[in-house]
Amino acid sequence: MAEQHTFGPVPVPSEPFARADLEIYGIDHFRPSYVADIYSNSGPDDPGAVPAGHFTIFGHDRCVGDEGHCDVPDHQRRFDDRPSSPLTKAFKRVVVTEPLRSIVTTGVPELRITIVANIDPADEGYDGTIVDIEGLQLALFA
Repeated sequence: MAEQHTFGPVPVPSEPFARADLEIYGIDHFRPSYVADIYSNSGPDDPGAVPAGHFTIFGHDRCVGDEGHCDVPDHQRRFDDRPSSPLTKAFKRVVVTEPLRSIVTTGVPELRITIVANIDPADEGYDGTIVDIEGLQLALFA
């Protein structure tokens, strides 16, 4: 089973860069595990499409504790030095330098990012949204 999300368009960077990272914020992983392929200005169904990168999420789609066991606290107390909850939303960074450079050289003015999540066939009975993120950011380094 695959789920597809497209983000953009955003302007293609005009300044030269040494490295480009796609940063994905606030990934909710209280769902089945998945592998997400990232495509830039193409999709998995386009002929010759090659993923620009990928990331994996080790999901936690079931809570086996009592009520409230899997609730993530909204904030941490001032002097609380305990580690954060394992269900705190995740962050992933994917290096997309070469795929972005190839888009810049073609002269295309806009960039679209497509994320395709593939889950294990054993989890195909899951009926919710697999990819749930708060935002994306393209970080360029000189």
